[in-house]
Amino acid sequence: MRLSPRLVAGAALLAALLGALAFLGGRGGGEGATGAYGLPPRPAVNRIAVVGTDARLRTYAPDGSDARDISSSDGFFAWPTWSPDGERIVFSAVTSDSAGGAPTVSLLEYARGAGETRVVHRPAPGFAGLLANGVVHYPIWSPDSSKLAFVAVTRERGLALYLRDARAPDAEPKFVLADGPLWTAWSSDSSRLLVHRGAEHFIVRADSGAADALAVEPAPYRVPAWKPPSDAPTVIVPSGASEYAVRTGAPAGGGLAMDAPIAQVGANAAFSWSPDGARIAIADLAAPILYRGSPMLVYRRLTALNADARTPTARIGGNLLAHFWSPNGAKIAYVEIADAGGRLRWRLLDAASGESFDLAEFAPSADQLTMFQFFDQYAHSHSLWSPDSRYLTFAGRLADAASAASLSAQSRQSRVYVVDTGPTRAAEAVADGVLGVWSWR
Repeated sequence: MRLSPRLVAGAALLAALLGALAFLGGRGGGEGATGAYGLPPRPAVNRIAVVGTDARLRTYAPDGSDARDISSSDGFFAWPTWSPDGERIVFSAVTSDSAGGAPTVSLLEYARGAGETRVVHRPAPGFAGLLANGVVHYPIWSPDSSKLAFVAVTRERGLALYLRDARAPDAEPKFVLADGPLWTAWSSDSSRLLVHRGAEHFIVRADSGAADALAVEPAPYRVPAWKPPSDAPTVIVPSGASEYAVRTGAPAGGGLAMDAPIAQVGANAAFSWSPDGARIAIADLAAPILYRGSPMLVYRRLTALNADARTPTARIGGNLLAHFWSPNGAKIAYVEIADAGGRLRWRLLDAASGESFDLAEFAPSADQLTMFQFFDQYAHSHSLWSPDSRYLTFAGRLADAASAASLSAQSRQSRVYVVDTGPTRAAEAVADGVLGVWSWR
């Protein structure tokens, strides 16, 4: 796809704007209503939200048809995040007023049924900070879609966590915690938010926004989780000299009454529960690398364990960047470095049998690479899997079309693909874009 001079200039403006900001750590289109709630259950949404190479947001059917505008054409938009019920999408926007004043970075919410967009958070014009390369907000919906937690950078507080009641959209978001980094996960009943900040842990009550400190020994890791469906907090804690353990526990007396260790791990391990809580996947033996100019962790081992027996059901090795559970908890899609040239490879792991096979080789877009860089957090908020657990979406260039160009050039050439994890294992382009995110249902 050839970019128009306007879009090239606009992309340069966006890059210049974000590059000048502190680095720390409208109305939409006309997508129609899908019908009233009630019985029988609501039909599946099954759409992919795409950040186009023109910096606009659209949703598509899984075959790339039925494109519907989400953002306006005036501005630059990124990082769509679906609510679990599929009725709303929040996203970041960079816009300027008609007088050409200082650009404003906003977090916006689009309601599918009404086709309207409202502001969730907007700092003073000309100010924002980056959470990661090209990321100015990190939003995460509660499982029942009633609450939205998000991390932003403000002039007054720096890095800050906010909580918004989506049922009262005109109410101001509540400030919860400042400083960081901030890693978050919702309980399955949507009543609590588990937060890991530096050496500290907190449980945030969704009804009030109050943050209660949780006494947990500090360990080098990022994202905590709740074990479904019991909602037991899962953390990594010290377990001897330079050793650590993944453990769950029940909140008690300001701390956690720990169960037996699930697994012994090294520093900077990452873990994720299968949606049904039957298994846990642990990426371990972490080593820092520089991949195309971006600092990342490579994991030399990925293990799926039976949650109750704490016994491995599958284990693989390699240069692993990220992994994502399928919605049915049967499969793990994971990304590894395919060759010395930096191409990546999608592979699929059967969590029960341990069988694995190749899906596609590709060069990622910059946004896709950012998602992989922080996969243990984005797995809580952004789905690359289709709701039926058969298809994956990703952005970049397939290996046979990828060039040795720079990552920024690759992003300008980027497409969003859907790959079938079933018998065909074929990847098909559905749109020009730098990121695709599947609806949860």
